[in-house]
Amino acid sequence: MAQAVLNSRRIELGHGPSLEVLQGGEGPPLVWLHGVRHVQAGDPLLQALAERFEVSAPVLPGKASLSELDAFPTIHDLVLFYDSALQALGIDHAVVAGHGPGGMLAAELAAHAPGRVSGLVLISPLGLWNDAYPVEDLFCRPQGAVDELLWRGSASGPPPPDPDANPVESGLAFAHALGGVAKYAWPIPDRGLRGRLWRITAPTLLMFADADALVPAAYAQDFGEGIADSRVHGLQGGHMAAWEAPDGVADVVSRFAAEL
Repeated sequence: MAQAVLNSRRIELGHGPSLEVLQGGEGPPLVWLHGVRHVQAGDPLLQALAERFEVSAPVLPGKASLSELDAFPTIHDLVLFYDSALQALGIDHAVVAGHGPGGMLAAELAAHAPGRVSGLVLISPLGLWNDAYPVEDLFCRPQGAVDELLWRGSASGPPPPDPDANPVESGLAFAHALGGVAKYAWPIPDRGLRGRLWRITAPTLLMFADADALVPAAYAQDFGEGIADSRVHGLQGGHMAAWEAPDGVADVVSRFAAEL
């Protein structure tokens, strides 16, 4: 099967920075909200999803400069910006899926704009806090230690650096990505989401990895208690487990979407 081609475009919304969106694939619409690192067209899970869905994957503002996020002082401002972006893209009703901080944003979108989301897929999402099993702090670590945490418990390690990439530019992009996450998830990732979960009406698939060192799998219970129509699908491995089995995860998401 030929690999799906994802193309980058920018949209202007009349407020805040222009938004970069990767789009491609065939099938029902799916919005992908990325994890700690900014999304790239060659991302294996994104590619696997694009073989089954027409994917739109916004890139969190702040990639070029963290000042882009000044227009969104709270998570509510950012969610409304994304809602406007989906409207501009002509996406009225779609499966919305997210990983890590993208899962937090996906849940917030489903709570703020329930009619926009036909199905919700949360893969190891941030967004809640439980003192019994706290989320690990990403933001006091050098880059290598962050990658070690994300991939801890996985059968493989992080992919090697792109030999054609400028290491300084890559390091800066990573710092911006981590800074963007920190704005909405540090020191405590729950910015009131627990009290808004009841507003989520979309059927929800919760995917948690058994050895996730960042977001303990016990959070499946916390999310499940708050979302009325939810089910749990377990993964084996660490926080990046979905990247070690992208086709299998994409198949699970595809079967879930087909039941909606």
